[in-house]
Parts: sequence; structure tokens; C-alpha cells
Amino acid sequence: MIGDVLVSTLLCNNLRKAYPNAQIDYMVYKSTLPVLQGNNSINNFILFEKKHRKSKIAFFKLIFDVRKEKYDLIIDAYSKLESWLTVLFSNAITKISYKKFGRTFLYTHNVPVSDEPKSSIGLVIERRLSLLDPLNLDIEFDVVPRLIVSDNERQKASEIFNQHHLDRGKKTVMISIIGSSANKTYPLAYMSKVVDIVSKKINANILFNYIPNQLELAQKVYENCAEGTKKNIFFNLLGRDLREFIIIMDSCDLIIGNDGGAINMAKALNKPSFIIFSPWIEKQMWSTFEDGKLHDSVHLLDYQPHLIEEKTKKQLKDNSIALYPNLKPSYFKSKLSLFIDNNLADKNKKTTPTNFNKLFTQHKFFPLSAVIITYNEEEHLEKCLASLVDVCDEIIVVDSFSTDKTEEICRHYNVIFIQHKFEGYIEQKNFAIQQATHNYILSLDGDEALSDELKESILGIKAHWDHDGFYSSRLNNYCGQWIKHSDWYPDKKLRLFKKGSGEWKGINPHDSYRLKNGKKKGVLEGDLFHWIYRDYDEHKEKVENFSNIASKAYYKLGIKSSYFKIIFRPSWAFFKSYFLRLGILDGKNGYRICKQSFNVTFLKYQKLYKLWHQK
Repeated sequence: MIGDVLVSTLLCNNLRKAYPNAQIDYMVYKSTLPVLQGNNSINNFILFEKKHRKSKIAFFKLIFDVRKEKYDLIIDAYSKLESWLTVLFSNAITKISYKKFGRTFLYTHNVPVSDEPKSSIGLVIERRLSLLDPLNLDIEFDVVPRLIVSDNERQKASEIFNQHHLDRGKKTVMISIIGSSANKTYPLAYMSKVVDIVSKKINANILFNYIPNQLELAQKVYENCAEGTKKNIFFNLLGRDLREFIIIMDSCDLIIGNDGGAINMAKALNKPSFIIFSPWIEKQMWSTFEDGKLHDSVHLLDYQPHLIEEKTKKQLKDNSIALYPNLKPSYFKSKLSLFIDNNLADKNKKTTPTNFNKLFTQHKFFPLSAVIITYNEEEHLEKCLASLVDVCDEIIVVDSFSTDKTEEICRHYNVIFIQHKFEGYIEQKNFAIQQATHNYILSLDGDEALSDELKESILGIKAHWDHDGFYSSRLNNYCGQWIKHSDWYPDKKLRLFKKGSGEWKGINPHDSYRLKNGKKKGVLEGDLFHWIYRDYDEHKEKVENFSNIASKAYYKLGIKSSYFKIIFRPSWAFFKSYFLRLGILDGKNGYRICKQSFNVTFLKYQKLYKLWHQK
């Protein structure tokens, strides 16, 4: 597709910067060659044609022609059957592609696929550029695809405009009225209203972008337009081929309409764009360089998110035609008018594009917020904060009105300190998440800290966030001893997650972060250190307190106790942790831990029984 071909030219452009004398070849569909014309970063085009799809002999001849070149490096940005075979037989030294199930053996480097953009250059561009990460290129990255138009071609475009008697004193607007397929095409009656909005907003020449086999659909859009609008439409001013469309677009002032190749070519010509996305297209993928002025877009998710959320991409694609009418032109009329004002009104200066290269460099990593809940944590808090400063971009402490030096310690680490009434561990942690500025959260308690190995693992995730949440092993320090058995290790905890992927749930004081159905989970290397009890007396005291909290929480939930639960649940808790989970191997402290596991379970169900029978 044209958008993919344009975006992937960034690989060629940046490789040329890094290796000025290299031979850089580009395998593309023959039909997309017009968008590559004039690109000096590319030495040769390897053309994939219809015959290579129809004939296995022709396809394997192409593969062995590639093999003969003895490439040092092959980057597979396509990752489909044809490219797998090309890579497999290429005999290249270095082979790079995205990390996908079942094909990692084909490549020397498998780059994780990010699900969230780091900057406004767009996820599709960030993903392409990530394929260069294994090369560690020491260059300033080129992040904007460009189309090259010659002076002779601009003269040709001027002649075409003159032939159709365009008023060159007016602005010229291209409207992409029909998408590449039915499920990427905004309802035709709605598109006519969009054209009317443009015509009423500014007296401009209006060109329609469509291909000859879409003529009947294009006529429907035209016929539904107001009579005053029709006078401004140059219906038959079309490029005879892809290259002629490019030179016509180069002479327009902006483009509005369906997402697709026309929009991507306009952006590559540095033309302002306003995109209407299909419900099944991921806006964050293709809303490249969006700043609300030079480039803007609308999606059903912006106005009626309940129709989109919790649906798979396949479900959205299958139902996109039925969903599309819910995105009414009236919803974004004012936004479209503002876009026109920003880019066509003579009274306003043309928007200066953001320095996207600098923006990309600044956002090499996903920003991460650490959130911590505290109450009188002066003993371990400094270890916690010190372990976060090199990993997190923001540290937020939500404190329950501590009476020790907790606040003073926080000031030394430049944290955002918030005091909030404690209503329960679960409630406090969910409140803390909402205070975070960034979309990625590391949630800790004040008596926890990251090991060096865990810090390295999190930094790796920040570069390529490819799951909704990550588990890590928690290593507990009990009375000065690191506990390696019973129910206390590996003690998996999900503490690193994307905001909105789930919430803290459970029964106080036992909380856990639970992802929504369908969310992807990963595992981090390294341990989360946890200092739990200084001595055995503190443990016994906490058992009494925890059993009070838990019994009341169970009572509120309607959970009942019985003599059976009072007798057998504690015995099972001890047997499981001491014998089945090998608490016996942790010596005296292992026995103490398992004994208190018995006690807290016994007291919880005993107190719960009393609550139900207190009257």
C-alpha cells in the first residue's frame, strides 16, 4: 500500500545517512514506483509484480536474484509469507524484523512491536524506525516521509489547472471522497455534507479524489451537494495516473477526507490534512504528525467511544459500515472549520510545523509514572525512592497523613507529595493511579524497591512497550532474612501496567492489580525487594490488625464463616505453605511465617463468625 511504501522510505533515508556509500535497494510493488521517483537514498528497485504472485517459478527466480546480491543487511518491514521466504533464502548476515510468534528463527534481530505511540509523529512511523534500533545508528533521524516533485512537473500541474479554468486567485482544496474499500469510505451522503461545510466556509476550488472505477460513487457525492457547492467543484480534474495525481496534489493547499494513500501522499508533500478515520482503523497508528492545526483527524472513538471500546479489530472491521453512520458531520463541523481557518484564512499565518525530529529524539522512551502509597514509611522509603530516580519520569507519593519523616524524605527526591485520607489499600492505590500524568504506571508500596536487574528490565520495556501489564517476582525480607520459599516466593506481583488496562481489586488488606479481559501480560526479569517485618512481635501485631480488616471486608461482601472454615482453612494454610511450598527450608523464620499464616486465617474466620452472630 502507498502509505506503507512511503513510511518505509524512512528506513532507506536513514540508512543512507549512516552509510553514505552503501548500496541500498528497495523491494516494492511495481504499482507504487511513482511515489518513489526522485528519492536519492535508493540505488535499485526490486520490483514485485503480479507474475510473482501467480507463478511459483517467477517468484523463486526473484528470490534467488536477491540471494545473488549477497546483502549484508535485510530489513523485513512486511513480515508476510513472500518476505519470509525472501529472507530465508537471502543468506544475508543481518536480518531484522518485528518480533512475532512463530517466525523469530528467521531473523538475527526481532524488534518488539510497540502498541502505543511515544510522540506525535505517529505509531506507524515509530514502528518502522524501531527496525533500525539493532544497528545503533549515530545519526539524527529523518522522521518525515517526503515526495519529490520537479519544476517541470509543477509547470505541468499549472497547465492542467489552466485547461480546466481554475481561478488561481482562490485556494484549492482536495477532498478524498472515497476510500480504498467500502469499509474505509465515509457514508456518501455524509461526505456531501462535509463538502458543503468546506464550500460554505471558504470560497475555494474543490477537487475530488477518486479513480475511474469509482465514478458512479463519486457522482452520488456530487449530486447530494448543495447547488452553490457544485459551482466550486471541478469534478473531472483528475490525474490520469498516480504520478499525475501527485503533481496535482502538490499544487493544492490542503486535503480533507477518507484515510488512505492520498492523505499520506499529501502529508509527504507537506500539505495540511484533515482525516476522517473508519471505525476499524486505529487512529493512533496513522494520525501522523497530528498537532490539531496543520494536521487533524476525527474518529468515532472521539465522539461515541462506547460503540468502539471492548470490541476486537475484527469485530470493528466486520461492522464498520454499520458503525460509520454514527460519526455525524455535525459532530466535527466546528473542528473542520477551525482547521480551515488555521490553514486557509488569509488573516492567519500558516502554521509552522513542529520539529518532529527533535520530538522523536526527546521521546525515545515511553514516559513512566511511579505511584507510591505511604503511611509512616521513613524506615524504607529512601531505598524505594532511590531505586526509582533512574527509571521513572515522575514519582508521586500519596500519603495517609504520616507522623514521621515521610514527607521530609520525599522532598529530597523531588516527588509530587499528595496527602489523602486512607479508606483502604485498594481505594488508596486506585486514587494514586489517577494522579499520574503519564499513561504508564509503576505502582509500589513505601517498603518496596527495585533490584538492579528489575530496573534494567523496566528500562528495556520503556523502549518497546508491547504488553498491557507486567509481573515481577517479589522477594520478601523477614526479620533480616530473605525468604525463598513458602507462599512468599516468587510471590508474583503485577506492578507495571498501562493506565486504564485494569484496576486494583481484591479484599482489603489483600489487594492485586487485575487486568481487563483480553489484555496482554508479560513477565519482567529481576526481583522487587520488600521489607516486611523487623521482628516477630511486629508480625504478630500485624496478624491481629489484618484479621480485623479482612473479617470486616468479608462481612461487607456477604461472605459467611462456619466451624468447618474456622478449623480446616487455617490447617490447610499451614500445610500448604510449610510442606507443599517448602517453607520448612527457610528454617526458624519459615516456621514462624507458616504459623502466622495459620493464625491470621483462624482469626479472620473466627471474627467473621462473630460478626454474623453478634446480635
